[in-house]
Amino acid sequence: MQIKALVAACAMAASALASAQVSTNVYTGYGTGDGTPFSDLVGTLDTPAITFGTDTGFNWHPFGLFAFGSQSTGALSVAADGTYEFGLTSDDGSSLYIDGVRVIDNGGGHGPLLATGSATLSAGTHSFTVNFFEDYGGASGVDLSLPSGVTVAVPEPSALALMLVGMATVGACARRRQRRG
Repeated sequence: MQIKALVAACAMAASALASAQVSTNVYTGYGTGDGTPFSDLVGTLDTPAITFGTDTGFNWHPFGLFAFGSQSTGALSVAADGTYEFGLTSDDGSSLYIDGVRVIDNGGGHGPLLATGSATLSAGTHSFTVNFFEDYGGASGVDLSLPSGVTVAVPEPSALALMLVGMATVGACARRRQRRG
């Protein structure tokens, strides 16, 4: 019975890794405009989207920090060629880059504020970065709104996660053989 539990735990870990599409680094050192440049990494969060404002009622304080910067990276999956409008709501400053090109500048110290910007994109996958900083107290958070036809890309299961499942299966088979022998 322990073998099945081990294999199931490895499978759940692989599934969690495959569904975490956005990686967010959180820093204690940051600039003003959109938070760049960042320094002094505190930790990393892996999430399916950037909805830190909405998810916390604009009370986002990762790792217990009340003044911090963050940089979120991931990939967007675009269904068809076209021009798409994105939204970035933040308190305080933020920016959105797609394929290294700034699409939204919502910089500076301010309360929750929506800024929009358009990008002409081809069908396929495009990298994105959202920079953010929180300072001055009060509300805190950042949300990235995606237009219809654009989603956060789901990564392929990582080779490491698949290797962990394989190792757990091999280990379980070896223990089973030892018990029989």
